[in-house]
Amino acid sequence: MPPSTEISPQQQKFDIACAAHRAYLMIKPGGKRMDARNEEFGAVMARGRNIGTSVLTGANFAGAQMQDCDLSMADLFGAVFSFADMSGCKLRRAKACGARFEGAILRDADLREADFRPGQNLQWSGMAGKGGDRPGEKPAGEGAPASLPEAASGATVFTNADLRGANLEGAKLKDAILDGVNLEGAVLHGCDLRGASLRGVKLDGLDLSSANLTGANFAPPEAPPAPRVAVRTVLEEHKLWTVSGGAKGVRAMLDDCDLSGMDLRGVDLCAASLNRANLARANLSHALLRLTSLVQANLTDANLTMADMAGAMLMGANLRRADLSQARLVSVELKDQGGKPSGRKFSANLSSANLAHAIFNKANLSGATLCGADITRASFVDAVTDGIDLKGVRKFE
Repeated sequence: MPPSTEISPQQQKFDIACAAHRAYLMIKPGGKRMDARNEEFGAVMARGRNIGTSVLTGANFAGAQMQDCDLSMADLFGAVFSFADMSGCKLRRAKACGARFEGAILRDADLREADFRPGQNLQWSGMAGKGGDRPGEKPAGEGAPASLPEAASGATVFTNADLRGANLEGAKLKDAILDGVNLEGAVLHGCDLRGASLRGVKLDGLDLSSANLTGANFAPPEAPPAPRVAVRTVLEEHKLWTVSGGAKGVRAMLDDCDLSGMDLRGVDLCAASLNRANLARANLSHALLRLTSLVQANLTDANLTMADMAGAMLMGANLRRADLSQARLVSVELKDQGGKPSGRKFSANLSSANLAHAIFNKANLSGATLCGADITRASFVDAVTDGIDLKGVRKFE
């Protein structure tokens, strides 16, 4: 299964912006500071790129390959780096208030003096700074209310991120969520961790003498009871929602729900949200899961034979021993309001997923993204793998 050679529209857009930003940093003609607010870059390849001082407010880099990338002094307010590989990344003095790094790999990253405090409001005043269109920033509580365009966010999230060997000296992590984070060998000198959530984090052997841990929460993680829902009613409303194009019914929002062992054969959950849902041993054969969000979902031992999972989002999902024989995990193109192709394609994304012992026999994985996935002893007999992206797969045999 060779890596993909096709360049996605997101990658093309990112590469063009990087080239202009490089010229900007080198003060060359045609240079332009990268301003990619709210851009959907997804799992792009950004290894070794220098995009320091760029404006990436609200940008989505979920599942991206960003090893050794330089983001020093960049504006990352509310940006998403979930499950991205940011090993060796430089974020020194970056402003990452309200950003999301859950499941990200930040091993040996330089996070010195970076600002990870909660983000609430950001105002773009239109004031020009030296060399370009530098934004005017007004975090909540430090000035006038933000006006449009505006990015909104909450606490900065590092849940289950890998921060082994990372340098957090002087980093501002007040009220940040670091539950389950691996801090082995990390440098925390002068780190502000006031009110931070550190549930399940091992701090043995770390020098915390100069770190501020006032009000930090070290309690063991508590597993909240899974919400109970009338599944059939939800499915009926969701089907009405999909058929009517959103005019009727209600989109299925089943995040964190326990659907383990359920018989959901042929169910229509296209574009539904089942993030972190428990679907272990569920029967989803012939299910319609196009553009369904299953981020961090538990699909252990699930039956997904012949399921239509085009464009499904499965970043960080657990599909250990799941059967996806003859399933469709291909790209899907979105349509505009007039029903015409929009040119925007979404690949099935299994970045950082646990696919150990999973079965993909005769499945169609054309263009799928498996960056950083664990495919130990997974079976791909007669599977279609044209354009599949296997960058950074783990335990590949």
